[in-house]
Amino acid sequence: MKPIVVQTENLPQICSAWLAEHCELHICPVDSLRFKELLPVVEGLAIRTYTSVTKELLDQTPKLKVVGRAGVGVDNIDLLACEEKNIAVVHTPDANTGSVVEFVLTTMLSHLRNLKIVDKSLKRSEWNTLRDSCVTLKEFPETTIGIIGFGRIGSRLGKLSKSLGFNVVFHDLLKIEETHGCEQVELAQLLSMSDVVSVHVDGRIANKHLCNTSVFEQTKSTLLFINASRGFIVDAYALADFLLHHPKANAILDVHDPEPITSEYPLLHAQNAKLFPHIACKTATATTNMGWVVRDIVAVLQGNTPQFEVKK
Repeated sequence: MKPIVVQTENLPQICSAWLAEHCELHICPVDSLRFKELLPVVEGLAIRTYTSVTKELLDQTPKLKVVGRAGVGVDNIDLLACEEKNIAVVHTPDANTGSVVEFVLTTMLSHLRNLKIVDKSLKRSEWNTLRDSCVTLKEFPETTIGIIGFGRIGSRLGKLSKSLGFNVVFHDLLKIEETHGCEQVELAQLLSMSDVVSVHVDGRIANKHLCNTSVFEQTKSTLLFINASRGFIVDAYALADFLLHHPKANAILDVHDPEPITSEYPLLHAQNAKLFPHIACKTATATTNMGWVVRDIVAVLQGNTPQFEVKK
């Protein structure tokens, strides 16, 4: 008999089809009756961002051998409980690196350059006024980008930003050997000197509200703040207060706490914040790369060593 695998969220069709060839695949969300019926017999779970694998859930899955996360972060999986139950956790650590970096660069560059479009005929005086209003104060070599977290995504962002001519500094808990020409500095120095701060830290509990009132107080009043890592990294109330009192500052946020955001989300109506619906990973290539976590799910179920098992 083929092992039973439940897929709780959408994966690319090519990945789901491949998985169905190697197991008895059931596609159903966690809030469905069918999902609850399958818990006693399921051997593999294929999940994405919005499925929480808790100890309470694992207590109902006596045959579960592997949880596959189509993506990088495993904040939604109780790793300790999985370890105690000898359940492997696999993911796709480098699947969306390029996509996230491209999102950060795309949104950052569109903000840094003062661009206005022409949408009607203009008199010569109006034309000249419009041109004068488009002056950008700093070119790339005059702009400092500060990157908090210099792992896969942060280092690639640093490398590409440096190649474009930006001055790039970064802060990381580890001593980084390959800096790509970027300068490693203490966090306080990064905050005080950076025109742009982009956050790329992991989902460890200690990073909750890493970006808080104390952090924002140390930044420039014209800061561009970017978060495409995890929503809970940022104290949303602290950022909203900072933006309110510093109208020339701006924020670009792709991740939020909670998701989806609610009407009470303090940044929802901030005039100088752009909110995106967790789309930094949304390229066709990255989505497919993440979907191939199914290969490691099957590897575990067949008694083979997976390529990307999470170290617990």
